[in-house]
Amino acid sequence: MPNGVSYFIKKLNWTDKIFQMGSHERFRQELEVLGKLSNSNVMVPLAYVLTEDSAYLFYEHVHKGTVFDFLYKNLVNVLDWPSRYSIMLGVAQGLTFLHGCTQPVLLLDLSTKTIHLKSLKEPQIGDIELCKVIDPSKSAGSLSTVAGSVGYIPPEYAYTMTVTMAGNVYSFGVIVLELLTGKPAVSNGLELAKWALSYSARSSEREQILDPRISKTSLAVRSQMLLVLKVALACVSTSPEARPRMRNALRMLFNAK
Repeated sequence: MPNGVSYFIKKLNWTDKIFQMGSHERFRQELEVLGKLSNSNVMVPLAYVLTEDSAYLFYEHVHKGTVFDFLYKNLVNVLDWPSRYSIMLGVAQGLTFLHGCTQPVLLLDLSTKTIHLKSLKEPQIGDIELCKVIDPSKSAGSLSTVAGSVGYIPPEYAYTMTVTMAGNVYSFGVIVLELLTGKPAVSNGLELAKWALSYSARSSEREQILDPRISKTSLAVRSQMLLVLKVALACVSTSPEARPRMRNALRMLFNAK
């Protein structure tokens, strides 16, 4: 901008068939509601411009990158445990806030690529507006188009096609598993959540799930990681009813410290 301030701008094309027809005014109303939210762990739109063809959303410019970038692109400097734990807590606090709003804000795409970092210990959840404007019935059967990224989609979405709090908790659990294991949500066609659940059946082998670059730094770190692993496994439970609510997951994370 002329005054030297930088903003992050997201462009949405109304011509995309998955956007709800005639939703311009409704989207404007939803943006006004989202713009009034205030939480340090949520990327809230600061301003917007709606044209006939597109929507432009303005956000605070976050310089550091995404959690995905730091986990998988920066191979020289391994993200340490205090940073990983702070990221988990921050995301949990942001999600707890969104789910606790008068009209709960549900996330369509929650992954390490949509968690931006103001610093290594200050995560911000992005893409909070997508659920307000995308119409799942226009998806032509493509789950990833409307339910987020592959590997983060809860198993029940295949038959419910509904975004829920429990589904968000599942996605959060996958993010926590990524931070614990150093592995992506999907590798060689195998989903991280399914892999972790199969390993966790034998408690004696749970330690093998953890990222050895981190878990072997000290006994205290390994102990804390194993406590956090229990939280992650509960969040990615196959049954939506068995998953904790976000406020409970947040409390369990605090207790693991």
